[in-house]
Amino acid sequence: MPRHDEIIDIIMTETTLILSDRLISLLKASPGDKITIGYIDFNGTLTPTIQIGEEGNKLTQSNTVSFKGKKHNALTEFGSNFWATAQPDGIITLEGDGLPIYTEVQKAVETYITKEIIQDTNFNITKLTTYEF
Repeated sequence: MPRHDEIIDIIMTETTLILSDRLISLLKASPGDKITIGYIDFNGTLTPTIQIGEEGNKLTQSNTVSFKGKKHNALTEFGSNFWATAQPDGIITLEGDGLPIYTEVQKAVETYITKEIIQDTNFNITKLTTYEF
């Protein structure tokens, strides 16, 4: 289970990974370094890892990395917030929260529902089927 009492090391959005200062320090990364997400069999479980590598996307000054496509979709299986652990062999494993990414569509739906509930106490959920984003 994730350690919710600790600072989250990675927050994944729809297109970006936001890395904590602690994780940047663990990686010994600098802006411009390429950050790679991989997977290993760790104690019998497929586990995501993070490292600096030849492949991957560049770390920005603001500790973000562009992260889209198939690799993004694969990581979403583990969650949207991650805690990093440096293993004795130097590999940094990631433990996800298992929660889905809070997408723009979800935000729009929640905003719409909230407005309708406030304005119409007889709110009917079928109104969502005709709402266009």
